Amino acid sequence: MKTRSHNKRLMPKDWEFSVNSSGELIIGDCSCVDLANIYGTPLHIVDEHRLTMTAKDFLQSFTDAYKGKTSVHYAFKCNPVPGVIDLIKQSGLKAEVMSEFELELALRLGYAGRDIIVNGPFKPDRFLSTCIEKDVRLVIVDSLQELKRLNLIAERLNKKAGILLRINPDYTPKGMNKGSATGSRKGCSLGFDLKSGEAFRVIDELPGMDHVHFNGFHFHIGTGIRCPEDYRKALKSLKKLIDLSVNRGMEVKIMDVGGGYAASLTWEMTTREMLLYQALDRLPVIRKKRIKKDFKDYAKAVTDGILLIFPQGQWPELITEPGRCIASSSQILLVGVHHVKEREGLKKWLTTDGGIGTVSMPTFYEYHEVFLCNDVQRPLSQHVNINGPGCFASDMVYRNKLMPEVRPGEILAIMDSGAYFTSWESNFGFPRPAIIAVADGKHRILRRRESFQEMMERDVIEVLKI
Repeated sequence: MKTRSHNKRLMPKDWEFSVNSSGELIIGDCSCVDLANIYGTPLHIVDEHRLTMTAKDFLQSFTDAYKGKTSVHYAFKCNPVPGVIDLIKQSGLKAEVMSEFELELALRLGYAGRDIIVNGPFKPDRFLSTCIEKDVRLVIVDSLQELKRLNLIAERLNKKAGILLRINPDYTPKGMNKGSATGSRKGCSLGFDLKSGEAFRVIDELPGMDHVHFNGFHFHIGTGIRCPEDYRKALKSLKKLIDLSVNRGMEVKIMDVGGGYAASLTWEMTTREMLLYQALDRLPVIRKKRIKKDFKDYAKAVTDGILLIFPQGQWPELITEPGRCIASSSQILLVGVHHVKEREGLKKWLTTDGGIGTVSMPTFYEYHEVFLCNDVQRPLSQHVNINGPGCFASDMVYRNKLMPEVRPGEILAIMDSGAYFTSWESNFGFPRPAIIAVADGKHRILRRRESFQEMMERDVIEVLKI
């Protein structure tokens, strides 16, 4: 079988990882094979240096490009592991949370209220009360009903809540699948609708609300965005709204352009790619030419967009909410190959101890490179199906994936597991995996493997005595 040339596909060096003389994948100067033997599989491995350097690079890129004040808030939902967040916090990033749990986590990790912004469509009164009591800097308001509730709660607490209004600009980057298009008015409920005029009408409601303080606007147009120009175009659509606010005497002090910046070495499938994969098993393959733009390109596009909609010389504070572009490429997932099943006339199945039912849900809609981490250089030779341990047909890592000859007992490395893998993990009959951090040849536990006892701790079990 003819195989694709290695110079076109991604290799460990693209992550700044290496391969030792035995062909084993090395991360943080540690052998992945050794780590799998020590901690077992499935296993998440976080590269501390890569994570902190990526966070610092993002922050510096926007600080350099934008003349006004910039604030970068890491999106907790992307990877809520405390050890990961702590490394990102040490890199200078603030917090963006969307739930009561995430707010509690941010506070426990040492974030002050002034360094936290709160987002999301579901904010019960208890959550809003906590936000006000803890003096979070901004609540990003998603609806008029929420705005009125927030004003009443703040009045009851005799405080004032800082707010941004979330706008739905009805802008969808080209090719983005519906599940990712958070800026689409038809496909997503989030935000005040710009097209129908709802976003303009809410401006008229604000003067009568004495316990909320308007600071500006927020939008989020999707995830996995690879074209920086999408941010400039989305910003341009807000010009009339900005002008109306200024004409009403409402100073727009802050512009929050959300997140969605693509991870560098993985690929969220487009609508067409999803259809081809789900219907015909045509799995898209990342090529080096598909790698995203530099952070500086995004920073320039956002800066250009703000110049289009704000009066000359006026620079509102710029807030960004990166998630996957920070965490994704700094973490990998190891899964062990339990057995290889052959069926005449069909592709082989590689049955592993991790699939979408437990640890790899994002592989359903994203392409992630997979390496045989105990022999990275072994030639690619066959298309196989990689399935998980669940007793259902769709518990797949990938179908029709070009791989080398793989044997039982060997270990696969699923790259870029730092975004949403741990957020969506499930103990579907199996303990959730350990997460470790590596740096300079040393390794430490960030989260231990779940025990059977921990899987049952919330249950009330009455043992019948016979």
